[in-house]
Amino acid sequence: MSLQTSRFQGQEIVNSFNIFIDTEKSSLVGDRTSQGDDTKIHFEGQTIEAKDGELIRISLLNFTMFNNTYMVNQNNGRFNIRGTDGTAFNETVSIAHKNYLNLKDLATAFATSVATELTSQTVASSFELTSIAPATTTMGSTDDRLLEITLTAKNGSGSTIAHGLTELHIQIPESVGDAYCLLGGLRQDDTTDTDFNSLIVTAASIASGATTVKIQGYFPMQRLTDPYVYLRCNNAQNGLEMSVLSNDRGRYNADIINSDILAKVFKDVEYISYNSATGDEYFMNLQQRKLSNLRLFLTDSKGRKIGRLSSQRDLGTAAGKETAGVFDNKFQSTLGNLYFTAVLRVDIIKMFEPAKLQSVGVKPPPKARESQSVLTWQNYGQPKY
Repeated sequence: MSLQTSRFQGQEIVNSFNIFIDTEKSSLVGDRTSQGDDTKIHFEGQTIEAKDGELIRISLLNFTMFNNTYMVNQNNGRFNIRGTDGTAFNETVSIAHKNYLNLKDLATAFATSVATELTSQTVASSFELTSIAPATTTMGSTDDRLLEITLTAKNGSGSTIAHGLTELHIQIPESVGDAYCLLGGLRQDDTTDTDFNSLIVTAASIASGATTVKIQGYFPMQRLTDPYVYLRCNNAQNGLEMSVLSNDRGRYNADIINSDILAKVFKDVEYISYNSATGDEYFMNLQQRKLSNLRLFLTDSKGRKIGRLSSQRDLGTAAGKETAGVFDNKFQSTLGNLYFTAVLRVDIIKMFEPAKLQSVGVKPPPKARESQSVLTWQNYGQPKY
């Protein structure tokens, strides 16, 4: 077999294999613990092995899955409301998990969540949304994209009344997720600061006799927080990543750590897909000489299973019907439509050291006294004796 020349200097591909992967029914094969977004592949009887001076390289050629996840989900739709209306309260509230066509729809959903919670905590029978920004329903229009909502307290007959709030804070710590990015707010790093506000709650909102609550954002809103899916592999050993890509909270001891990320794949509206242009964009070199198993799994940009909290690693559903914030069915990744297909190329690479001679050297002739043959005198113009 003729050798292929690698674009990596001092390396030659001596053998290659394509591995075609479909994780839809991965829970039915192998050790039965696989899911559609976290699959274990066993090379039973097909172990790939490198010889001395060789290594195994795995490259991603193709990745495809349907985008059966939501822009707003468990990881970015929650926030805390802390306030006082005679009695102190502190509740975690969630924006409805779904896709949003525009920022006005997202701002409206946030306002609805706040209004529902304030209705349950105050004397008001309801809170009516009386003004909202962004007001446009067209993405890309002339707008500053800043959140601003006004809620007006109403009694049972629909008349405006004083809501009775004397304190109100919207707080988004790391523990509840990334909603501060969606809403254009501040992340709360110090959870001991009970007066912290991730969004602006105007002073007039908590003044004596106030009938309205006005909440504003600091920065432009956005409809989603994770435009990419990260394909990770437990065999990855030669990559590096920022430590924040594997941990959604806490302080970090190092900027750069060893990485198990094989690829970063863009999420479109309906599909999540990638096709390699050269075959060398996403790859990993293995240190072991034998490849007998492989684990491929998907995460978001903070190492969490897509659409799920860090504490929900065993949950098999990323999006779907919910009741009171809990998925009605937990088997999207085993019996449903949360799975992917991919094509991996496995190359056996022979490594060379350019500074060293790779061919076998010529053996020097034996010394005369060690030779077993008869030496013949050669006349080069000099007398023999």
